[in-house]
Amino acid sequence: MKNLENKALTLQEKLVELLRVKEDPAVAIILYNEAPSPRNEKFQIALKDAIKDVVKKLEEQGYDKRLVRSLEDKMNKLEEKVFYENISKSLVMFVSPHYEEILDIPFKVGNKIIVDNSFEIRDLLRTVNRLFKYDVILLSKKKTRFFNGFHDVLMEIPNSDIPEGMEFYLESRVSLKDDPGKAETEAMRLYVLDVDKFLRTYTDMHTPLIVMGDKKLVSYFKNNTKRPAKILDEIYGSYDDARLSEIEKKVTEKLQDYISKRDDKLLERVQPDIDRYSYVSGLQEAWEIAAMKEARIMLVEQGYKVEGYSINNGLFLVFDKPESGEYEYHADVVDDLAEMVLLQGGEVYFLSPGKLQKYDKILITTRV
Repeated sequence: MKNLENKALTLQEKLVELLRVKEDPAVAIILYNEAPSPRNEKFQIALKDAIKDVVKKLEEQGYDKRLVRSLEDKMNKLEEKVFYENISKSLVMFVSPHYEEILDIPFKVGNKIIVDNSFEIRDLLRTVNRLFKYDVILLSKKKTRFFNGFHDVLMEIPNSDIPEGMEFYLESRVSLKDDPGKAETEAMRLYVLDVDKFLRTYTDMHTPLIVMGDKKLVSYFKNNTKRPAKILDEIYGSYDDARLSEIEKKVTEKLQDYISKRDDKLLERVQPDIDRYSYVSGLQEAWEIAAMKEARIMLVEQGYKVEGYSINNGLFLVFDKPESGEYEYHADVVDDLAEMVLLQGGEVYFLSPGKLQKYDKILITTRV
């Protein structure tokens, strides 16, 4: 049995892993939460009904009865793990003989039930690819909170490993009770160490981080984290009792500034590769590098879309329909290229229009 338990995998990376799975049957249940409510009772019923529909499809398609029962058991166990009160927009359940995963999706999807020999991933992956992705950590004396950000949507992530608020450390982990100043400093140190450890465990190296909360805590964290380059911005204030919508509004009111900062950091990150000429630009050269599995980091302008045809077993790209020989049509070359790069373990980022003008809208750093 395998599921995607690597704690630092992003939603994008999980979808890429699932894209690689080739098993028969591969079941995907994709549901949009059309009528959100405090407990999302209607959505619970819809998911349970979808599982029943999958079982019926499997039986009608003649799959082995023991296999059908096994998949039904997996789906029911996954359903029991769903935190319905915290569903963002949509939910996707993937089950096959050796894989299982359930993902919260921060945007609207079309309801689907699919039984095939691979998971239905591409539309989801393409949407996620184009979103600005970041993390938010809220530091507080009372309660620490953690969020995944997808453009203007925040998803609060419930996790038992998230450290308690700093008061917990002051009350239970510090013995210097006779010196309040030293006790607070020691509690802050222990708190920040655990928060930093949590972030290193549950976030990847390159996803930007926004740090919110008490100014003293935020400043101490910024000066002591082992990944200072991840920090995109700090937001000071007390948000102990703030609703998700309030935090989301506070974060996203500076969204365009964050995107611009992220873009600049990405360009700084690839500048050494540019200086060494370990890069290519332009769609055709980028395609060839990816086809040869030599792509490392792909930067492309948001909104760039081109039709094209791959030839010579997918190695080269042309924009006019070939008059002879075998070829594959690509309705959106950029999306297909992004998928190629991700499947070979590379990174893909969509930057603001105009950021890559001198690179003909696309740049890929190479492994050689």
